Amino acid sequence: MKTYRFVSALLLTAILATLPALAVVPPPLPSAQQSYDAGSIHVDAYGTAGKPALVFIPGLTCGPWAWSGEINAFANDYRIYALTLPGFDGRAPINRPLFTTVSADFWKWMSQRNVIAPVVIGHSLGGTLAFMLAEQHPERLRAAVSVDGLPVFPGTEALTGAARETRAAQMSAPIAASKDQASFTQAMKQYSLPYLVTSKSDVNAIASLAGRSNPAATAAWTKEDAQLDLRPSLGKITIPFLLVAPYDAQIDAQYGAKSAADVVGYYQTLTSGTPKLKVVSIDNSRHFIMYDQPVALHAAIASFLGSLTAQ
Repeated sequence: MKTYRFVSALLLTAILATLPALAVVPPPLPSAQQSYDAGSIHVDAYGTAGKPALVFIPGLTCGPWAWSGEINAFANDYRIYALTLPGFDGRAPINRPLFTTVSADFWKWMSQRNVIAPVVIGHSLGGTLAFMLAEQHPERLRAAVSVDGLPVFPGTEALTGAARETRAAQMSAPIAASKDQASFTQAMKQYSLPYLVTSKSDVNAIASLAGRSNPAATAAWTKEDAQLDLRPSLGKITIPFLLVAPYDAQIDAQYGAKSAADVVGYYQTLTSGTPKLKVVSIDNSRHFIMYDQPVALHAAIASFLGSLTAQ
């Protein structure tokens, strides 16, 4: 694959045609049992104590609502912590460095709240953060799942130094140029989200929620994400790790992926050296797999969690 679906989404200049599809409306979030700040992170707690706790981390511009289907599905059997990153979903932004600050606050939160060996489950940027956390302290985690988030921003894997900095600036500049919240929301609805989720109804639903995020913070997160390259430390991840890759023939074929196997192969290349990594693909899905293929995504995560009890 020559590039990554989210890179293209940021730079798209016209709405891409979409295949007809029924909108998927995830169930509303249950009432949080606890809601509090932990440094730069906001935490909502759900569910019951039991098997290892699950920590859900949403992606760029998203809040816990992006994981509402999984939170509802697992709340009867697991203690669930849903994080909101600074600058997203109405939360106040923080100064850079973002990944460093948030990861440090994550470990402090675990210690202060006595969260023992959770499974971290991240989407997109949240998945990249899952890779970072798994590299930093694998001994403090039970396992990790990334839904279409990678240790290096696809399309930048061959870049080094100044070239990577330039690409990161190019990717973040259109977001930083948003004049106000309304134009920020409209840009996502018109240019990026049609590339990231299939149904137009889902595009509208996600845009209205993602539009609560801070444009400047979104640009800053995008820039840091594009500057990261976590590949040199992938060998430190000694815990089981599931990477879920979407495949959409209409979109991915434009970038050299003629089959789901091509996407899996590309993702395996970008994550080479991760000892216990498993890559699975979900067909007929774009970046927001939880909207396009919620049943298949839940099955993949549930199967992975079930496999942990046998280890």
